[in-house]
Amino acid sequence: MILSDLLGWFSCQDDSADDDCTDPQALEHLLRGVYSSAFASSATAQGPLAAGLTDIIRRAARLAPPLWKARAGQQYANYLEPCTTALMHRTHHTQPGVEGYDSLWRNAGGFQLCLEFTYWAQNIYLPSSLYYSQPWQELRRLALNLFKAVNDLLSFRIMENPDEDTYNVLTHLRHTQGLSAHEAAREVSRRIDQWAHAFSDAQAQLPHRLAELGYDEQAVHAVVTCAHALHNQWRGNIAWHLAVPRYREIRFKGV
Repeated sequence: MILSDLLGWFSCQDDSADDDCTDPQALEHLLRGVYSSAFASSATAQGPLAAGLTDIIRRAARLAPPLWKARAGQQYANYLEPCTTALMHRTHHTQPGVEGYDSLWRNAGGFQLCLEFTYWAQNIYLPSSLYYSQPWQELRRLALNLFKAVNDLLSFRIMENPDEDTYNVLTHLRHTQGLSAHEAAREVSRRIDQWAHAFSDAQAQLPHRLAELGYDEQAVHAVVTCAHALHNQWRGNIAWHLAVPRYREIRFKGV
């Protein structure tokens, strides 16, 4: 129930950021208010978005250690910059450049907060030495790439004006490399295949790499369990996008 509520909350958040808010400063104020309400215990929820996420985090945090809530808060904070920057670009009819794009792109969908619920759903909370280890962070980064790229690929054609979605990687490729929509889709499909294979390879090598770094069997088992959940999650994300009727619509008429 909590996970479905989180999905519904992000739908409302996206609508607010994409359609309801036209002032970057107002959006930043809104997002910071949501953050303060959901992750700072001294703050009072103001508005339905803040109240909604606060309730979700409160219910989830009852079943998790305090560090989980702190990490979830950090990941939501990482969502603030790309969300506000995207509105700034829409307001001024500009597009982001190449420098620094990948990091903002990866965090633009809010998937990094959803990944924190992967640990919560498994009831596995990685210690800092594992959470920030290179093997795990590499796998996590590949999963985020897959989440965002699949969303971008399948949502591009349902938009009448994809230029407004500045952190859609197809839009970015069209503006920075001069690709057509078809060429950009083909390039993103290639990247998805590449990242999927890289994820599978990294997942298979994970036990050996962690053992080489000196982690014990219990720690390795915890990370392997989380990796399996991540694998199911990004594959499920593909299946969900393919099953939802609105992603079969074609509104884009350009080339």
